[in-house]
Amino acid sequence: MVSIRAVVAIALIIGGIVRARAETNADAFVTHQVATRTFTADLQQTFHWTFPPKHVASAGRIYYQAPDRLAIILAYPVTESVIVHGTDLYIKRAQKHFVHQILQDRNGKPTQNVQFLLAFFQNGCTNYAHLFDATMTQTNDAMTIRLVPKHSAQMLPLRNVTNVFDWPGFEVQSMRIGLIWDSYINYEFSHVTRNQPLDEAAFAIPKE
Repeated sequence: MVSIRAVVAIALIIGGIVRARAETNADAFVTHQVATRTFTADLQQTFHWTFPPKHVASAGRIYYQAPDRLAIILAYPVTESVIVHGTDLYIKRAQKHFVHQILQDRNGKPTQNVQFLLAFFQNGCTNYAHLFDATMTQTNDAMTIRLVPKHSAQMLPLRNVTNVFDWPGFEVQSMRIGLIWDSYINYEFSHVTRNQPLDEAAFAIPKE
């Protein structure tokens, strides 16, 4: 018969191994993100709002260039450009007026969802890590990191952020930003390339 003490000891050892493995994976992921100087991918973007009801699926490309340039160029079902140069956000949608905003944090948290995408590549994806509790799960070919705000009321309307990566390459597959009332924004990435030269035209500021 195995004693309770032995069972507890085994459980503690297994728990320690799991925690050590998670910490090792987390460190490897941060290193992978820090090494990213450029990133491009095909993008499937889905906005789902429960109230008022609205569901919009779009397709296009995403571009990142360190340290602080991001471009989302959507071509379907309507054209839309979202360009970030540092703290400057430029948005141009078909048949809509040109928009220029200044990105900023409020009480230490981002005010625009695009800041999560930009922060995903910056500083090893640690810009807003202090705001969340993180859990990591791993299968044979994928790793999921789920972020839940430490202070949920302060982060509303955001409820959680779930990132899925292939394993062991840490290449991002999807990012889901969960919002109140079961609303969400989902990004799916495919045909990813990293650290390849980018055309400056990708980051061109759209015109009115």
